Formats: sequence, structure tokens, C-alpha cells
Amino acid sequence: MKRRLFAALVCILLCLAVLPGTASADTGPKPAVTITVVNAPAGEYYLDLLITGPGDYENIDPADYDPALIAGLKSWEGEGWYPALVEGTNIPLHGDLTPGEDGTHYFGYHGLPDTFRIAVSGPDGAQATAEPFTRTVFYTHLTYDWETNTITSATSPAGYYAFQFLSTLVPTLIIEGILLWLFGFRAKRDWLVFLIVNLVTQAGLHLWVAENLVVNGSSAFQYLVLLVAEVPILVVELAAYVFLLKEHSKLRRAAYAACANVASYALGYFPLHWAVEFLSR
Repeated sequence: MKRRLFAALVCILLCLAVLPGTASADTGPKPAVTITVVNAPAGEYYLDLLITGPGDYENIDPADYDPALIAGLKSWEGEGWYPALVEGTNIPLHGDLTPGEDGTHYFGYHGLPDTFRIAVSGPDGAQATAEPFTRTVFYTHLTYDWETNTITSATSPAGYYAFQFLSTLVPTLIIEGILLWLFGFRAKRDWLVFLIVNLVTQAGLHLWVAENLVVNGSSAFQYLVLLVAEVPILVVELAAYVFLLKEHSKLRRAAYAACANVASYALGYFPLHWAVEFLSR
């Protein structure tokens, strides 16, 4: 009896925790590309992303930069490729033409292009990668070799998604597993059902997340997608637990399913934000 009361109290507290949480239009992580340049020449140089459709939003003031190096970045406009920071984008893009303190170039925010070429302009002239690069993950890390004028390495989608999947699966199993025990489920068969159901629903969640978040730059949309995704997950887990769990009444099984989903959604933000910080480095 005490264990059931404790589980009910946990559910109530978790419900209260998610009620005041609202996302503003500019909260949460943004898509980003970081570029490490190797074999760069001595002296100052600029690096920008070449896109095929410039916009009216001014990301930087070109007057603040070396006009000769800026002219080098514009060398491909005759071919229909425009430097994103220099010429502007339809949606704001953050970044800088010069490397940061850690030696990398950062580009991010809502205006980050899906497909681009890398252009560099230095004391010995300008050059750009021949083939466009299309990003397939939310955070992309590239290594650009100045001597060969090629991208020599990029973030592995398989490794990226594997880490993303585990970053939510493991905390979900821990949180919902604790509640399963608190609700009095002890049979090995019920725990096997619990494991299989979570593997399936987490896989479905990440397929949905990958389709809707990887290239989309809206952070508010990210959390909306996660919230929307919880609805079918709740329905699936509710049906699965009610009909597949064997211990206790159907009412308790349903109560567990509801409580477990609220808990994983409320507390799941913490490991998710940790994963975001790790992947964005």
C-alpha cells in the first residue's frame, strides 16, 4: 500500500513538473556546423559557406572586413554560388569568417543551409570545394584540408544516431523501470515486455525525430515534435501494457503506462540536453 501511494505521489509531482514548461520561439539548441581547417597558409584568411540562394538578411557588415579577402569569397557568384555570411540569407545565420579561439569556424542558427560548398580566401588567393556537401545530422563537424581543397572527414551519421538513441533509451529504461518496480510488477515476463515495448517505441521516436529535426532549424519545433511524439507512444504503450502485462489489474497497468510516459517526458529533458551539449562540441 505504501509503495502504491509513493508511486502515485511521484506521478503527481511529475505531472506538475511538465505543466509550466513552455518553449519560447527561440529556446533550445540550434543546428550547427563546425569546420576545422588543416594545412592553412600563414596569415589571415576568411571562410564562408557557398549557397545558391542569397537572401536579404544581412548576417555581417562586409565593410568591417578586408575587401580583397571578401572579393575572393565572391569569386563564384558568376557560377551561381554566393557566400552566405557575406551576401546574406533569407533567415539569420550566425558565424564568423575568421576562426574562433579554438581554431574552428562555427556556423549555426535557423539560416544554416542544408547543402553548401566551403569557400576560403587567403593571402595567396581563393578556392572552394568542387562538390557540395549536404548535412544529414543536427550537429555536423567537418575537417577541411586547404592543400587538397577537400573535406577530409565529417560526422558519421551512424555514430551520431546511435549515441542519440542511447541517450534517451537508457534514461527511459531507468526511469520507467523504477516506476515498474514501484507499481509492484516483479514477473520476468512483465520485465521482458517492458524492455521490448521500450525498444520499439524509442526506435519509433528516433525515426520521427531524425525525419523532423535533423535538418530543421527551429528549436521550438523540436520540442513540439517531442511532445507530439509522446501521444502515439503513450497510446502504444498503454495498449501493450494493458494486454501484455500479466500481473495486477488492467487499471493498474494503465496507470503505470500513463505515469511512466509522463516521467520519461519530464525527466527525459535532462539527458537530452546533456546529449545535445555533447554532440554540439
